[in-house]
Amino acid sequence: MRQLPTWGASLLCALHHTCRFRVLGQTHLHAVLDGSHPGLLTTWHFAFPSVIYYFRHLNGVIMVSRSRDGEWAARMVHALGFQTVRGSSHQGGAEALRAMFRLVRKGHLAGLIADGSQGPALVAQKGIVWLAAAAQLPLVPLSLAAERAWRLPTWDRTLIPKPFTRMTFAAGEPIQVPRLRGEDDLEFHRQLLESRLNALTELARETLAEPESAQFWARGGGWVKTFRGQKPG
Repeated sequence: MRQLPTWGASLLCALHHTCRFRVLGQTHLHAVLDGSHPGLLTTWHFAFPSVIYYFRHLNGVIMVSRSRDGEWAARMVHALGFQTVRGSSHQGGAEALRAMFRLVRKGHLAGLIADGSQGPALVAQKGIVWLAAAAQLPLVPLSLAAERAWRLPTWDRTLIPKPFTRMTFAAGEPIQVPRLRGEDDLEFHRQLLESRLNALTELARETLAEPESAQFWARGGGWVKTFRGQKPG
């Protein structure tokens, strides 16, 4: 049982390595991932498996819940080269945000799930907006779509791509969150993040309907293999 997270990470990589990927908004991602313009990557919970695969081995930090399922997930993302802080909106969330804030200040890439560990699905939570304001780092929204995929019967309908399918990742313009002046300010930026993520999901879906262009699609790989050291395109 202790080996299951490692096996899960290996299976996740084997499955995704058969897929072909297209990345929209590469410039926004390059700015964050090469450290020239630090920011906080954020995505929906349903996209979690594919996101941790594609951005593995970047020494990023992810918030994972303290539940039993969270323990399994934490061990799996460790196998993929991530660090974790433990907490959620239901338990230890404030402590986890402070821990992530300290790591971000030290230069670590941070990734956050916008709708949290238990949802509601596709509803951005306020904690991520608070962290962006406290750290004075922009939120960089990211979503994805797959041409063919399974959707698990979970609260977020987790997306698992089918073998040999095409996937699109879509990153949007950074959202600058100023020092918050009150609850209305917090809610405004929460809704802005939510709408941006939903728009990126739809953009990724629309792109999959376009005619395939071989120069944009690559099998397997991931950000480190495909884009590290390259200029944004």
